[in-house]
Amino acid sequence: MRIICLDRPSFLPREWRDAFATLGEFQVFEDHPDPETALRRLRDADLAVVEATPLPGELLRQVTRLRYITLATNGFHGVDLDAAGAAGITVAHCPDHSRVAVAEYVFRLLFEVTRGGRVLPGRELRGRTLGLLGTGRIGGHVAGIAAGFGMRVVGANRRGTPVPGVSVVPLEELLREADVLSVHLPLDGDTRGILNAERLALLRPSAVIVNTSRGELIDQAAMARLLVTGGLAGAGLDHITDDAADTLRALDNVVLTPGTAWDTETARADNPREIFDNLTSYLAGRPQHVLTDGTAENPAA
Repeated sequence: MRIICLDRPSFLPREWRDAFATLGEFQVFEDHPDPETALRRLRDADLAVVEATPLPGELLRQVTRLRYITLATNGFHGVDLDAAGAAGITVAHCPDHSRVAVAEYVFRLLFEVTRGGRVLPGRELRGRTLGLLGTGRIGGHVAGIAAGFGMRVVGANRRGTPVPGVSVVPLEELLREADVLSVHLPLDGDTRGILNAERLALLRPSAVIVNTSRGELIDQAAMARLLVTGGLAGAGLDHITDDAADTLRALDNVVLTPGTAWDTETARADNPREIFDNLTSYLAGRPQHVLTDGTAENPAA
């Protein structure tokens, strides 16, 4: 059994490298490979841990030996899941290690916007409506924190699933009611650009956006226009795209951070444990946190 870390891990201390080595032949690559190098490495592995390397369909369709990938991250936008499943590759991710860190960071950004001089006068959270776009692991924890501040919490999810402590409403209603819109969706074909210009225009001019998910979920240029013209009061963004980036960086009512919402001491310590648990659960025939089941797509694998 050959297991590889395809690219340089953010945090994989010696004791965890030793633990991974108990599962089989284990190798960590300490770089970020180009597509040709990534393909060569994956062709020579049975299981792979991947952090940042894109895995498009044209690459995965050329891999025959590999049976399992666990992403080191919560996000999975860089992987063609359909191609992986068709190739008989099961793909999992790590949704738990950074759940609390990201939820807490929402309020770090929110306070910086509403009490850090970005929006004047400053605003109290008590009595305000927090709108959650996405009510999964992170969104649910955000709701609990918001309740402690005396906020009313409404949420929208793709299936209208009930969530404790959250009034689940249609997306358009959520946008009209929110004093604060907090975005918690994975980036995929259905969610890319979900907050388009038309939907952003439903927000109140006094509303604040907090996005600790991917910038591609939001029409960045439309959001920037609203922030410039007073159509939105402010924004706290942990990721932006190149589109309108210069405008967003220049605005006094915007707080930008470089994808650090997840990064705490606890999340770093929990990440290799979650990766290890993903690997061992797969090897035991009980895979967890599965995004696509390669064995279901390819029973002969």
